[in-house]
Amino acid sequence: MCLKLPKPSSFLTTFQGSLFRTQWFFKARGVSKLSLNLFGTITLVVSLLSFNVFSSPPISAINGVNSIQELKNSPVDTLVLSIPSAEQAFTKRNLSLKIAKYNVNIATDNVNNARLWYNPNLYYQTTLYNQESHRFFSDYYPTSNYSDETIQIQELITLAGRHSATWQLAEVGIHQAQFQYDDLLRNLQYAFYSTVSSIYYNQKMIAVYQYEIVHLNHLIAITKTLVEKGNASALAVIQLQAQLQDIIAQELNCQNALLGNQQDFNVLLGNQQPLFYRVDSLPNSLHLLPTFQAVLDSAEHHRPDLKLAIAGIDYANKNLKLQKATALPDMTVGTTVVGTNSSGAVGYTGLFASMDLPVFNRNQYNILAAKDGFKQAVVNDSLMLATVRQQATGAYLTLLEVDKQWQKLQMRYGPNYSNDIEELIKNAFLNYENRRIDLLTLISYLGTYTDAKTNLLNLQVQYYNAAKNLNLNCASEMMK
Repeated sequence: MCLKLPKPSSFLTTFQGSLFRTQWFFKARGVSKLSLNLFGTITLVVSLLSFNVFSSPPISAINGVNSIQELKNSPVDTLVLSIPSAEQAFTKRNLSLKIAKYNVNIATDNVNNARLWYNPNLYYQTTLYNQESHRFFSDYYPTSNYSDETIQIQELITLAGRHSATWQLAEVGIHQAQFQYDDLLRNLQYAFYSTVSSIYYNQKMIAVYQYEIVHLNHLIAITKTLVEKGNASALAVIQLQAQLQDIIAQELNCQNALLGNQQDFNVLLGNQQPLFYRVDSLPNSLHLLPTFQAVLDSAEHHRPDLKLAIAGIDYANKNLKLQKATALPDMTVGTTVVGTNSSGAVGYTGLFASMDLPVFNRNQYNILAAKDGFKQAVVNDSLMLATVRQQATGAYLTLLEVDKQWQKLQMRYGPNYSNDIEELIKNAFLNYENRRIDLLTLISYLGTYTDAKTNLLNLQVQYYNAAKNLNLNCASEMMK
């Protein structure tokens, strides 16, 4: 994932670039300096007016927050992020994981319920109205010395192993729920690490822009003083202000992105109250890369989505067994006791059994559907295996490419490249302040500094994300 934020394509930026190229064109052809200054003044006035029309709203209009520093001074607490501690908090408090964990408990309860036998059925019958005694609910008939009562107890018995096949099928649901939980955990962990890297990236870019803003404000103040003394052109002030506004707009983009990152991170950690996290550094992900075969083996043995597909085959197989067992109808057996005389002797005691005759419905089409479901599960497993291999291969190749670019950077520029970039812009500001370089050269250095810092930060974040993406696709810590 490329986190580099593009510069806003404002009307002023385009117009100003056209101005510089036009000035160089005319200067190369001998146009006088006076004409160039006149042309530049007119063009910049037009661009400044257009900037007021086309520019983004002022920072103060964005949610009432002028800067990240103002947010930090608000009631929202700011914490320095410790990734190990945040990992523990994420595992314990993430609400999505808690919801998925309940699915495992539900599946376990379903298995225990499927193991239970059917309850016996009790049937009782008596007289509603006795015509001999002319009384309600009187079951004794004097003429026959007989009490009219019927008691029946019956039990439903499943045949062909349908009871065991039912709870064995439900038992597969436990494994499926656990694999779904593991897969959710795997994906949320990657979201956790990618959000951490996004917070780090945006905070570092904001620091770069704020560094430039401080120095540009300083140069604008100095240039205004020189203009008042007649030692500089007002055109230089306008150009510096335009450059400053462009940098402020880029900083605002990073601030808005950072606020979104903070929201996502608070949700991942299950925070009910918003917290503001500061990431001072990313863990060093530069380690010896695993072999390609080790990556494939890890993915095939540990990926929970692949295990879920394999469990789908087991589920389809046990469902087929259940449907075949259902082809034989259940049987109901019981005993019946009917009537007693005055001495308490039972009039009739009987034993009965009943079941449906499988003449028309032998569950034949559900059996065919279960067979097709089994074939489908096998194909789905093959698809998932191919997908897992391709994803692991892609993640590994991405990490190899980023690692190669990082090694090239170290070989070309050495370990002090970041310090060299800082020294470049520091000297550029100093030289412009001492009038050793012109404004156009300063702006060129400023663009070079911003691009260099952005590209270096991008590469660092991409390496971190590529390492975590490999872990995601292998479902194990191949890169720590």
